Amino acid sequence: MIALLIVLCNVILLVSGQILWKNALNRHPQAFRSVGDFFHLIIDPVMLAGCCLFVLATVIWFYALSRYDLSRIYPLQSIAYVLGALSGILIFKESMSLVQWAGVLLILGGAFLVAKA
Repeated sequence: MIALLIVLCNVILLVSGQILWKNALNRHPQAFRSVGDFFHLIIDPVMLAGCCLFVLATVIWFYALSRYDLSRIYPLQSIAYVLGALSGILIFKESMSLVQWAGVLLILGGAFLVAKA
């Protein structure tokens, strides 16, 4: 149970970082047109906050790896795909097809089976 909570904390930080990165990228649509525009993206506080969350998530992941079997905790990382998809829908107003929803359910089912093992 503790392993699940640690991985869930890691996943929440990872997805939060992705949300911040997506937000920063949306605010800098020209970021890949020139080095100067890319630099403005990189120093954007929202982009930097996303990087900080990724660093924190990595430290937590290192802790999890030092304590638990990789074969048990790594599959639980798939919860990030589910939270990422839901974030895309809820925050960025993206849409998902029925097939994509079926995939999300399969991922949840697999994560549940790994967690119960």
